[in-house]
Amino acid sequence: MTQAMLALVEEAEPSNWTTDPAQLNFTDYRDRQLWGPPDQAGKRQCINSALFRKFFSYAVEQRINPYTNGEDAEFGTWEQALDIGRSYLVGSSVPMGEFLRVHTSSLNEWQRMAYDWCLANPSRLLVLTSTTPPLIYHICKRGEYVEIGLPHHSHGGEKYWVSRTGKTKVLINVD
Repeated sequence: MTQAMLALVEEAEPSNWTTDPAQLNFTDYRDRQLWGPPDQAGKRQCINSALFRKFFSYAVEQRINPYTNGEDAEFGTWEQALDIGRSYLVGSSVPMGEFLRVHTSSLNEWQRMAYDWCLANPSRLLVLTSTTPPLIYHICKRGEYVEIGLPHHSHGGEKYWVSRTGKTKVLINVD
């Protein structure tokens, strides 16, 4: 472990320490997954060296979720999302098991944190923007799942994934 990883950082108000994503903006929530709770002197130590080593190149913005309180009566069930994805990507004649086998992948660490944050903040849409590569992710709760989207053709998309476990995601749209 490097000296930088063992570095201590100041915590403004140690008495208000929380890791509840419903009480934190996404940047603070991610920060608290990296740096542990403050000690008696108000300093925090790195608790996730793997996260510390991975550069997080996204600017973070929070907006109003277009799905009121994270609900979507029309397409908000897990089964509807999968059926639409299967129909669009491979056709309804392909068995669901085959579709899931081919189109399921693991969430990376920042996606798992975004998933947790969006579940805890269903009225909010998380927008993560990077310049290299040029990507703009829109992540929000939508019914029974969290939707991760690259909605702009010129910024990495148009692709959409859904997750209801916070561990894996299913690709349901590619344009």
